[in-house]
Amino acid sequence: MWRFIEMNRRIKRNRAVPIHITLAPGLLDDIDARLSHKMSRSNWIRGACEMKLDKDVTEVNDLTDKQLVNILRNRHNYNGPAEAILKSLLEVLSE
Repeated sequence: MWRFIEMNRRIKRNRAVPIHITLAPGLLDDIDARLSHKMSRSNWIRGACEMKLDKDVTEVNDLTDKQLVNILRNRHNYNGPAEAILKSLLEVLSE
């Protein structure tokens, strides 16, 4: 007679789940161009997703033109022509 004993095993909460996604061939080529032959495409895509979801990282494409100009203005203490150009650009964008 066989007895089956349920084993208490820890289940990893952050276990990777395989998924299927569709990518444009050009995008896949761009990703592959950044990988060496030993790098994992899955790990690269996972890292890109984590960066996109990270609250401290902001994509430039997600910012408005006004936000970009203000970032430049706050980045350095511009004096003279550089400050005047950025200030004029901000005024134009505010219209």
